[in-house]
Amino acid sequence: MKRVTRRSFLKAASFGSAGVAFGAAAPTRAAAGARAGVDARSGAAEPSGAGPVRDVVVLGAGMSGLAAARDLARAGLDVVLLEARDRVGGRIHTLHEQAPHGLEIGAQMIHGSRAYTWALVKEFGVETRPLPEWERWRFSPAAGFWKPDGARERALAARLDQAYHAYRGDDISYQKFLDTLKLGEREIDSVTENALSWSAEPDEVSLRAAIEDSAAWDTYIDQNFQVVGGYDQIPRKMAETLGDRVRLSTVVRAVEWGRGEVAVTCEREGATDTVRARRAVVTLPIGILQTGKPAFSPDLPGWKRRAIDSLHMGRVVVVHMLFDDWFWRDPKTGRKGWRAHEGRVSFWDPHPLGHGMPALQGWITGRAAQELSDLGEKAGIARTLDWVEEALPKAGARKRLQWSYLRDWVRDPYALGCYSYTRPGGWPQRAVLATPVQNTLYFAGEATEPPPHYQTPPAARAPSRSRPPAPDASGRRPPPDPASGPRFFLPGGLPDLN
Repeated sequence: MKRVTRRSFLKAASFGSAGVAFGAAAPTRAAAGARAGVDARSGAAEPSGAGPVRDVVVLGAGMSGLAAARDLARAGLDVVLLEARDRVGGRIHTLHEQAPHGLEIGAQMIHGSRAYTWALVKEFGVETRPLPEWERWRFSPAAGFWKPDGARERALAARLDQAYHAYRGDDISYQKFLDTLKLGEREIDSVTENALSWSAEPDEVSLRAAIEDSAAWDTYIDQNFQVVGGYDQIPRKMAETLGDRVRLSTVVRAVEWGRGEVAVTCEREGATDTVRARRAVVTLPIGILQTGKPAFSPDLPGWKRRAIDSLHMGRVVVVHMLFDDWFWRDPKTGRKGWRAHEGRVSFWDPHPLGHGMPALQGWITGRAAQELSDLGEKAGIARTLDWVEEALPKAGARKRLQWSYLRDWVRDPYALGCYSYTRPGGWPQRAVLATPVQNTLYFAGEATEPPPHYQTPPAARAPSRSRPPAPDASGRRPPPDPASGPRFFLPGGLPDLN
């Protein structure tokens, strides 16, 4: 099978999907070590104030928070999970009413046969199916539809790689580096993928991140898989295993902390409550942490704030449109999707041929996503139809539209973006972000993960004893067996309650 590289497929990839586009906890300690920490917790300081004192409070019930809470509970800790939304899953979100197969408006798919999400797929008996390689067709008003020449693409990639490895300057923006190469229009269309695949503009993302993170992804990914019936099955089933430890519609307003004690002020249904614990695991998206909310008292140390500010949230708007027919499928060329506007606007059929309803999905990134976000839902959908009709002017897309939906992740109040990218000069800061503060505040999620995992929710990595099996003779890795005991641990291990 032809290898699916990030460059050739990424546009159908994203948020994530677990293996999500969006975040999770990483492993470093086996269950025996976690149990030792639990057994030693009796000597920890007791937070002051009324109410029960938990071992750990987890902020955010996306894939990161769910994975962390499950491991903490399995280790015998008393854990509570707080989520502002009225559902779990974070940036995994599936619409079910409009189509029986579900429409993914957040994370799209499982990235690769080596994704650790397969442990969850097998645990919960979720059905999946492989997705075909992403369409390589491109469109521009001047040239119409065209396919990049494979040999030229490889030569361009080699030229870019050679120039990068010869570069000895600071970690500037990717765009400043590209400006020195004097590329043609079609070449620019190809190389901007290294930035836009993280939903960042070339002048926003770190040169080192654009090149090295994309290379790590190309090495990691082989094929992508769709969760039949909706990706949201996985976080919902994870939450079911936690029972009443999960509190939805609970907005965290403030976090007061000292060594070995945390008091989290939150609001639910108009009432204010305080949750007390010995440790906190913060899995909130970078976009939220950069707003200064929740307020930490005392404030986070300067080194932690600098790590937070070194990253930024990419911009994505997802548009789903149901039509009366698959008019965009071209039987002569086999085209079922395309990308335009230098990769910022991509359309594809979100379901393999022969499955589902006539749905066309728009994955809009960077400046184009910001444009739709600024326009709002109604005008944003109209602009999206403009782009469809720009490529297929005779199809009558507007008259054939049956239903549409725009999901604006740029302005989502609990994410403020899709997933993180690295600003110029900030490449080492993910590891800093993952570093605990005084053994009390732990940070997890896609922003704390090294490439290629930080765009692959749950971006959860398992300990060495439960790594995926070695590839077979065909080079493919079978999904890991849950019986081997996979765990989704925090960067730096479970909180030490000594």
